[in-house]
Amino acid sequence: MALEATDGMLVSIMLPGKKVEKMTLFDECKKALSTDFDVLKGQRAKDALNILYKFPFSNGNLLWAELKYVDYEEINDLISDNNNKNYDAFVFVDDINIPIFKSNLALIAENIYDVTALSPKIFIFNNELILQPQFPNETIRLGRKN
Repeated sequence: MALEATDGMLVSIMLPGKKVEKMTLFDECKKALSTDFDVLKGQRAKDALNILYKFPFSNGNLLWAELKYVDYEEINDLISDNNNKNYDAFVFVDDINIPIFKSNLALIAENIYDVTALSPKIFIFNNELILQPQFPNETIRLGRKN
């Protein structure tokens, strides 16, 4: 058996006599969210970015002081506290190789480790709220516009 990693994103395991499919972390995330997963392209991606840019940013970072926010230790607590289970949400990863995609918040919560594995800087958002994993402490910050 041999383990191969390329660019820190591509992992494959070679087993004698077996062909193993190579998957990126994005492929794994896409598979985990496959029941409700949509890659946004063209105007749809621009529309999602326009929603993101309605939140206060400076130098690529959210200005949390300009938002009402709460930190959650568990994303499931966030879901139950805010009745956000069926909300659609966009995911923007600070990596040019990963497209903006859409899923629902409950599915993202169920697979949060697959989503957060994509990058230490991720924004999960819709018109109402924005979520950002806080590294290295693994809390999830929920922000709403004031």
